[in-house]
Amino acid sequence: MSGKSKVLGLMALQEKARIAGTMADLRAAAHQKDEAERMVARLKEALARQSKGEGVRLAAEVMAERAMTAQILTEAERHRLKQEAFAAKMAEEQAKLARQEHRHQTLTDKAKAARRGEAEEKLALREAAQPPRRR
Repeated sequence: MSGKSKVLGLMALQEKARIAGTMADLRAAAHQKDEAERMVARLKEALARQSKGEGVRLAAEVMAERAMTAQILTEAERHRLKQEAFAAKMAEEQAKLARQEHRHQTLTDKAKAARRGEAEEKLALREAAQPPRRR
C-alpha cells in the first residue's frame, strides 16, 4: 500500500472518525429529545392532577391554582419546543451521517481500486523484469 491508495485509506479512516463523532452527537440529541418528552409527559400529568380540586374553595386558592396552571403550561410549551428543536437536530445529524457514510464508502472503494491497480502495476513490472523463457 503506497501512494494514492495510502492517502485514500487514511482519508477513509479520517471520515470514519468523523462518523463516530456524528454518531455521538446523534445519540446526545436523541437523549435530550427523550428527556424533553418525559418532562412534557410529567408536566401534563401534573396539570391533570392540578385541576382535581373539589368542593368550595377560596378565591385565593383558585387564583393560586390558575397561576400554577399557567406556569405548568408555559413550562410544558417550553419543553415541547425543546423537543421539536432536538428532533430537528436529530434529522440534521442523520443527514450528515448519511453523507459521511457515503463519502467513507466511496473513499474505501477508491482505496481498494488503487491498491488493486498498484498490485497489477507491481506484477507487470516484475514480469517485465524476468528474462524471456527459453524453449
